[in-house]
Amino acid sequence: MDSHVLLHLLAELNAANKIAPVRAIYIDHGLQTIAATWGQHCEKITQELSIPYHCIALNLSANKGESIEALARQARYQAFSEQIQTNEILLTAHHQNDQAETVLLQLLRGSGVDGLAAMPMIKTFQQGQLLRPLLVYSRPELEAYAKQQQLHYIDDPSNTNTDFDRNLLRQDILPLLQKRWKGVIGNLSRVASLQAETKTLLAEYTQIDLQQVQGNNSTTLKISALCLFSSIKQKAIIRLWLQQLQIRMPSAIKLQHILSDVLHAKQDAMPCVHWDKVELRRYQDHIYVMPRLQPHNTQQIIAWQDTDNDLWIDSLQYALSSTLLKQQLQYRPVGEITVRFRQGGERILLQGHKSHTSLKKIFYNARYPYWERDRIPLIYLNNTLIMVYPHWSATV
Repeated sequence: MDSHVLLHLLAELNAANKIAPVRAIYIDHGLQTIAATWGQHCEKITQELSIPYHCIALNLSANKGESIEALARQARYQAFSEQIQTNEILLTAHHQNDQAETVLLQLLRGSGVDGLAAMPMIKTFQQGQLLRPLLVYSRPELEAYAKQQQLHYIDDPSNTNTDFDRNLLRQDILPLLQKRWKGVIGNLSRVASLQAETKTLLAEYTQIDLQQVQGNNSTTLKISALCLFSSIKQKAIIRLWLQQLQIRMPSAIKLQHILSDVLHAKQDAMPCVHWDKVELRRYQDHIYVMPRLQPHNTQQIIAWQDTDNDLWIDSLQYALSSTLLKQQLQYRPVGEITVRFRQGGERILLQGHKSHTSLKKIFYNARYPYWERDRIPLIYLNNTLIMVYPHWSATV
């Protein structure tokens, strides 16, 4: 109903040349067999409104213990992110009742300001923006519009399944609250607005502190500077840092582990806190956040037989440059080229040096984090180390 109302409103504005061109996308999650007929219904409606239409089939399946709601939402927005073009606006039909449900869900999960701010009216989304223009309207208001315009919409039968948390709130909890507090939907929506203001204000103040503790790049923070603040402000800075990197927030427990196990660990410790597909580590005076490292076999020896082409390393998920290799081989005898990884004790005669230098010393002086050192490709000509890829080369 709500999506149909939004589409109808946009079609009216589009026909009157009051907005830019509109196109519609329908996501078939593949969770209900009847959903295919909904796609046909959507196509028919968009044809009647002269709106370009595209259907995306996902065919999702949840693993045991996995939230199907979260899985569907994540996959849906991933599909949207792949479709949105530069300077486009993605519009969704979330309304005031949806906002009230989100606030309650976040409250029951023990969320703080960020969670209770719920869904923003507008935010940056990939190359464009995400806009929720119906957030100020209640479901009854949208139903009245649909009735007035004689819109023939489809009700998803799964919306009555109270096994899902949001449906339980919608079907049982909120109607009970409305009997006692008539304005509960609007009040909960107002909570979200107030918390969103607080969130913005906190971000403005915390941004100043974040700039003071920023490390060598956007993915690092300087620990000695961060430790000058109280633990409460440390948490606020870390949250804002992760938010700006578009990394999903860790739980309260994980965040506390970051403070106790990483921030206040001994300088020579090797702590790691991970959540989702992210991990946070410490090296010397910096904390680093990065995608979770994939398994890597340091014992592997990879023959680089076709040196005219780049060499892809599966465990590193990137390719070694054949152009860079040829520069190193230019004045060397022909021989077998292999890629290996650090075992310990390796030494190399660097260009401009009179004696060999250990890799341990090279990495330490370059401040290479310990978790990267065993993942740095070592290029051998026959059994001689000629390059620590891509920065250090042996003298000819």
